[in-house]
Amino acid sequence: MASEGTSSIPSEPLHRGYDALLFDLDGVLYRADEPVPGAADALSGLRTAGATIRFLTNNSARTPLQIAERLARMGIHAEPSEILTSGLATAALLHREGITGTAFVVGERGVRDALETAGIEVVDGSPARTDLVVVGWDRELTYDKLRIAALLVQRGARLVATNADVTYPAPDGLWPGAGSILAAVVAATGATPTVVGKPSRPLFQAAAEETGASRPLVVGDRLDTDIAGASGVGWDSFLVTTGASRLPDLLDAATIPTFVAASLGALLEPRLAARPRPATHDDVTDVSDLLRAAGLSPDGLAERVEASATTVLAGPEGSPGPPTAVAGVLDIGDGFGVLRGVAVAEPFRGQGLGTLVVAAATRLAADRGIRRLVLFTDRGGGFFGELGFAPVDRAEVPPAVLSAPEIAAHCAGRALVMMRSIASGALESRPGQSSPASGRGGPPNPGG
Repeated sequence: MASEGTSSIPSEPLHRGYDALLFDLDGVLYRADEPVPGAADALSGLRTAGATIRFLTNNSARTPLQIAERLARMGIHAEPSEILTSGLATAALLHREGITGTAFVVGERGVRDALETAGIEVVDGSPARTDLVVVGWDRELTYDKLRIAALLVQRGARLVATNADVTYPAPDGLWPGAGSILAAVVAATGATPTVVGKPSRPLFQAAAEETGASRPLVVGDRLDTDIAGASGVGWDSFLVTTGASRLPDLLDAATIPTFVAASLGALLEPRLAARPRPATHDDVTDVSDLLRAAGLSPDGLAERVEASATTVLAGPEGSPGPPTAVAGVLDIGDGFGVLRGVAVAEPFRGQGLGTLVVAAATRLAADRGIRRLVLFTDRGGGFFGELGFAPVDRAEVPPAVLSAPEIAAHCAGRALVMMRSIASGALESRPGQSSPASGRGGPPNPGG
């Protein structure tokens, strides 16, 4: 059976463990022109508590001053000096590389101003050649701009992208982002772009240099940029589910955050960092105790813990003590797995640990070839529904699942049966996206 459910409870607010907080904007503080509820109050509380704050955005369309003025209209205070855009990071990267010359820009004022300030001449119209083609988010995109950009790249211009976000979160849905524009240029030219924004390093490195931070926390709404990028530079991350990525996406992501919450207010609360790992035989006693405390049976755990169950633990930070959360996946064969033994120690429920430990177990299961998860629960339907599981009739469940001894012995006939598919690849893959380690473009991937 699956259920959502000891260590010391943190006494300090989450943000106290970090020397800087690096916030994404779109989907975190606002969606288009609508502020995210509670975001302004959370930021005000963090400033009062003395937190060092920077705002990092892959949106290259606006200047820092324009962004600060826009935030002010929504009741959110930010100094222009606290704002780092992918346009500024693009200009800074080219300046460090000693690049000057001319650039044709598919983008708006933010990136154009940044390039000109760095000594790069922005050329409009239909130039025969330029040194660079720089692609960002452009709400006045035309076919002519795409055509000229593609021709210039074919004639030898270096292709640089401020970011590779495929979508832009808006109140009415997800709009095409800079990554969608980039994909068109890559598809037409076969060029390998240099991508500057998250999840690549330059934007993060600039923030660390400005703040002097050695242990920052990245706060964002996207698994493919904010969370993957933080992981790429070895930093912790906080996923807020007010933007592009939602809870079901966690079960398909190759990289999961350290924290997950529905609002930024969680930064002001004590929370335990989730650092999942595969269980070993040394964990059997502690895991058994945790399962019993949650009303679940630990029978057979010793035999399956390292074999096919892919059980994952979230232990207390900085301590080898007992686990705070556990999840297991039993490999039934033919691509099916049973999610079972999901439990969270009572003092830590409501902190997202159950969600993150299930996500980690699911990734291990996917690595072992499991593509569909089944679970049986008598009281966790709401929790698992939020993770993308849907109720199914028992007739839809393979006989091998229902007849497995571990299932027949411990999952009563009255239990709700739920199922979902899981992805085999990393959610992070995006058109023309660069390696987080290099900041340089990887092979074109127009299909995303």
